[in-house]
Amino acid sequence: MATTDCPGDERGFDNLFRHFYSHLVSFAVDLVKLRPAAEEIVSDVFVKIWQKKEDILLIDKLKVFLFVAVKNQCYNHLRRHSLWSVTVNPDNVATLTSSHNPEEDMAFRELLHQLNKAIEQLPDQCKQVFKLIKEDGLKYKEVADILGISPRTVETQLFRAVKKIRKALTETPDPRRPHLPDDLIPVLLVSWFLS
Repeated sequence: MATTDCPGDERGFDNLFRHFYSHLVSFAVDLVKLRPAAEEIVSDVFVKIWQKKEDILLIDKLKVFLFVAVKNQCYNHLRRHSLWSVTVNPDNVATLTSSHNPEEDMAFRELLHQLNKAIEQLPDQCKQVFKLIKEDGLKYKEVADILGISPRTVETQLFRAVKKIRKALTETPDPRRPHLPDDLIPVLLVSWFLS
């Protein structure tokens, strides 16, 4: 990829896509074993990158970031599909069924909405560190390399992010929002990290 191309514009993004796509798909196929799923995963990663194109210039090690993002999306894909099962009725008709409870899913989605709102209110660097670690599954050192900061700064920003999120979720200035007990917050955070 030419160093003069900026991934934040269409031409630069197109070059980025062409340069990495086939390598990332091959990598994803090794993890999910199905080429169509791998292609969809890689495409989704590039869509997310395009949607956050203003942040791409802050990433120092783009190749590391791309491969880690694809790896995490592959793991999310595998985890999602493990919740589905195929059943065959007496007429040999296969049906795909989910083990999810719709009422629990709705309550959980409301909690996730509150969590996402709290995350969006974080200061910029805090939010970026939190998302790279908890959403993209990167390690402190990888985040430090991507953002060009020290691992200690990453650790400090993550601590601040979790503290602010916990505070936002346990305080209830809006009477329409249900109060979340302190012991539910870690469960909510862990569930969000795994979703």
